[in-house]
Amino acid sequence: MYRHFFLTIFVLLFAIGSVIAKGEKLVLVGSGEPDPKDAPLIEHLEEWGYVVEPHQHLAKHPVNLADIDLVFISESTSSGNILDAYKNSTVPVVNAETWTYDDMGFAADGTFNSDAGDDLTIVDTEHPITEGFKGDITVSKPAISLMTCSGFEGDIDILAVRADNDDLVAISVYEKGAKTIKGSTKARHVNIWPHSTGWQQVTDDGWELIHRSILYALGQIPFDVAPRDKLAVTWGQIKAVR
Repeated sequence: MYRHFFLTIFVLLFAIGSVIAKGEKLVLVGSGEPDPKDAPLIEHLEEWGYVVEPHQHLAKHPVNLADIDLVFISESTSSGNILDAYKNSTVPVVNAETWTYDDMGFAADGTFNSDAGDDLTIVDTEHPITEGFKGDITVSKPAISLMTCSGFEGDIDILAVRADNDDLVAISVYEKGAKTIKGSTKARHVNIWPHSTGWQQVTDDGWELIHRSILYALGQIPFDVAPRDKLAVTWGQIKAVR
């Protein structure tokens, strides 16, 4: 009896330890060093245990990633200043600046949207980022601009869409080696929805999804379901045959 009790405790401690940051260093790309708009984001990143190294978008990019574990691109970044600088990053990237997606080779220009909204619909309940979330999830209260895209192409996993328009993808993943319009990725890329003017409106569920996006990008939460076929077509084409 006691052996099973301590085994259970050990498993729980192992699971908890696997998602606590151990001083990983994140490059935060934004419109300042840092932009005040990103202060709530930085506060959460530091609470989760990450070391944040801010870089403004007007600096030379990509920055030196020699001792960096992850790149986080805030929407406060102007896409025209970094273009495709992190397309070939060998460290994982979490990206909230939708207007870089054409430069990255993820989607065609003109397929991006930033209309105000508050709810996302989870379309993949088995992925570690969205596991446990079902149906519509309120990610901002009140509504904020949601950074979404209707034109993703290549080997992409679609995790969540706007609740009021399922053409618009809000959370997606390109695995390392995934095909894109411009080649293939050299690291994981997780694309997320928050606008930098709305960090203070992000709900607890929203922050949980952001945190999981980072953990998954870093390989710190598992993806232990059976391999699935990747979506080597646009989301619109997938919807057309459903």
